[in-house]
Amino acid sequence: MKSSRNRIRALPLPLLLVALPLFAADVTGITDDGLVRIQVKNVDKAYKRPGASLKNYTSILLRPVTVAFNKNWNPRDYGVFGLKSDEVERIRNELSKLAGETFARVLSKGGYTIATAPGENVLDVQAEIVDLIVNGIEPRSANVVHVYVKNAGEMRIRVNLRDSITGTTLYRASDLQRAQEYDQLEWANSVFNRAEAERVPATGARQLKSALDAARAAP
Repeated sequence: MKSSRNRIRALPLPLLLVALPLFAADVTGITDDGLVRIQVKNVDKAYKRPGASLKNYTSILLRPVTVAFNKNWNPRDYGVFGLKSDEVERIRNELSKLAGETFARVLSKGGYTIATAPGENVLDVQAEIVDLIVNGIEPRSANVVHVYVKNAGEMRIRVNLRDSITGTTLYRASDLQRAQEYDQLEWANSVFNRAEAERVPATGARQLKSALDAARAAP
């Protein structure tokens, strides 16, 4: 037996300085904690503390990535009886681990040390994945049921960049990313979903590396 699923939604996520929940900004574009709205290409919202710089940061302290599904996403939509609570938790944990490992791999290959504790010249990076929608999931109990989609889903990634010693927020950003739209239905197995999910944090990590490189190269 086969079933197909084709929603007008999509999965994973790029960004540039991504972060924890954005504080409400007033009409002047200043957040409650003093950050100023800035324009960053391909990023929905970005904020900077006046005078902040990433120039002296050579190491990165990566906090565990938190993951939350969109409030309208329903685990009962998958399979005959829906996803069990442990399956939903597994998806959240696996995506958190994948995003964290992706950031660490890209940044370390780019010449930045992954720190294990706060310290001098250590940038604290806290990423959060919210509003996650996965369009196709095959319950582990399914033996012959396959799910097909034209896109994997979508997610919003938010990141806070802080000084690791003072805890002062330097940058904050938020970006909604949708997965690639395919012309034909794709089998939404674990390999497909993992590959799609990895694209956004990989892009975000590369953008963060570029921002750090540019800051260090600045006079």
